[in-house]
Amino acid sequence: MVADFFDFYEIPQKFFIDEEALKSKFLLKAKQNHPDFYVNDQEKYADAMEQTSLNNQAFKVLSKFDSRLEYILKRYGSLEESKNEIPQDFLVEMMDINEVIMDLQFDFDLEKMEEVKSKIHAIGEDLEYQINSLSKEFDKLEDNLSQESNTILEQIRNRYLKQKYVLRLRESLDKFAPL
Repeated sequence: MVADFFDFYEIPQKFFIDEEALKSKFLLKAKQNHPDFYVNDQEKYADAMEQTSLNNQAFKVLSKFDSRLEYILKRYGSLEESKNEIPQDFLVEMMDINEVIMDLQFDFDLEKMEEVKSKIHAIGEDLEYQINSLSKEFDKLEDNLSQESNTILEQIRNRYLKQKYVLRLRESLDKFAPL
């Protein structure tokens, strides 16, 4: 059974957490479960190694907003392969940007590149703002299993997938012109 990282640290499952408190809990668990304390007891040593590994993995995931966001979406089943379709209207909008990027690869134009960079940046900033706003809205809810929370998670998921797409566009543009 996979451990719930929020339960592991005994903190509420939220997108925005007290990162200093998380770090304190991480350090405390690291100290409590340090394998060097149990070198003479193989069973306790193995358990300490397992706890240390879990502690490191949980901290790595929860200490950064982006990985915490992905983790929460996965915990609620929102990032299953069958659900990772990017909305069609967004893809149509991105088609124009993709065409400009392809044109730039064959016929570089600094002005067009700056224009597309600016547009990609603006879309990314807007998506980040929307994700943050929706995440704050989700964190305020008392019941994370309500219809309202499911609706918000779905909106976050859609924007998260769009954000990943925009990141791929940036990477594509970076291949021949740094953003």
